[in-house]
Amino acid sequence: MAEKIAKGNLNKGVEVAWENGLNCYSFAAKCAAPKGSGLIACLPGAAGGQPVTQSKITPVTLHNACVSDGFIDVSGGVISSDYKFKNPPTCESTNYLIAVFYDTRKSFHFARQLADGSINKHKWVHKPSAAQSAHNMQGGWYLLDDLSNADWGNFEFVSYLKAPNAGIAVNKGTF
Repeated sequence: MAEKIAKGNLNKGVEVAWENGLNCYSFAAKCAAPKGSGLIACLPGAAGGQPVTQSKITPVTLHNACVSDGFIDVSGGVISSDYKFKNPPTCESTNYLIAVFYDTRKSFHFARQLADGSINKHKWVHKPSAAQSAHNMQGGWYLLDDLSNADWGNFEFVSYLKAPNAGIAVNKGTF
């Protein structure tokens, strides 16, 4: 369950080493060396030939762009379900979960389970921007192992996807 940051839980943060300049999508994909041209930020769908654009992004086009890059759909065909958001699927030990979010300001965001084999492997982490380090805090909340209780502001849940523990190669792109 997500908890509001308080003096008593400051030690619960999970820090993840990740180079700044890379965005939430490359972080979700565990791709530290994105291919292609364009901005340093990685674009959903660029590797699969179906890049999302700011003018045409919707929850469905965002989800489909991620699948075209190689993420595995575990949504069961149900996009943007509050029930699904609160009840994520479980992954076999060879995969980890990704949470896809649509930003109502015509953008996107991603979080992923740490999936590092440690006792924190089911904790959710994200990279809030290319300029910030990856961590498990968002808007004054610790994500811990339940994303649905964090305050996501303008972000709407789209779907869960899974990826192999080794990650997925993604491409840079212009959004």
